Amino acid sequence: MDLAEIRHTPRPPGRREAGNVALAAKIVALQAEIAQLEARAAGHRADFERERERTDRLMVELQQAIAETIAAKEATARLEGFLRTDGRTPGSIDSHGLVARRPGHLAADLVAGDRKAFREQSMSSHSQLAGEIVRQK
Repeated sequence: MDLAEIRHTPRPPGRREAGNVALAAKIVALQAEIAQLEARAAGHRADFERERERTDRLMVELQQAIAETIAAKEATARLEGFLRTDGRTPGSIDSHGLVARRPGHLAADLVAGDRKAFREQSMSSHSQLAGEIVRQK
């Protein structure tokens, strides 16, 4: 093979440089678009975290409301059970008027006991929920 027979014509350097410039411009444009998308993603993440915290607060409130409802239903059932099993006829009065005062005292004792039980239950459920939230994060 004779190297003199090979005709090599080099490409003009201007074309290659123009291609590099166009490629560099595309890279810059894509980097700018990536930066915009990252900023939007950060905003969406902040919205997500804010909504997660709001949901957690609402769940605590819901659990407290459920506990209050359960305590009220239990107190009502106890009062109704007491009134049904009292054994006295309505309107009967003993010599000191204790029968008339007894349901009021019983109701006050039940409400006080329910409040104490509710506080203990709320603290327990709140600490459990906080533990679950910490484990999820």
